[in-house]
Amino acid sequence: MSTPVPPSSLSSLRRQLSGFDHALRTAQQLRRATGVPHYVVHGVAPLQAFRVTMRPPAWPDRWLAMVA
Repeated sequence: MSTPVPPSSLSSLRRQLSGFDHALRTAQQLRRATGVPHYVVHGVAPLQAFRVTMRPPAWPDRWLAMVA
C-alpha cells in the first residue's frame, strides 16, 4: 500500500486540478453537455480529493454538491 501524499507537497497545478472548484466546474460542464445531473463527492485517494460522478454517492457524508 502506498503512503498518502500530503496536499502541501503537491505542485500548485496539481492542487488546483484536484480541488473542489475544479471538480464543480467539471460537473457543471458535464451537466450542460449531457443533460444528466452530476455529483461532486469526496474521493478516497489524496490525488483525487474530489470526484465527479453521475450516480448519487453510496455514502451521504461524501456528497458535497449536486449539479442538476
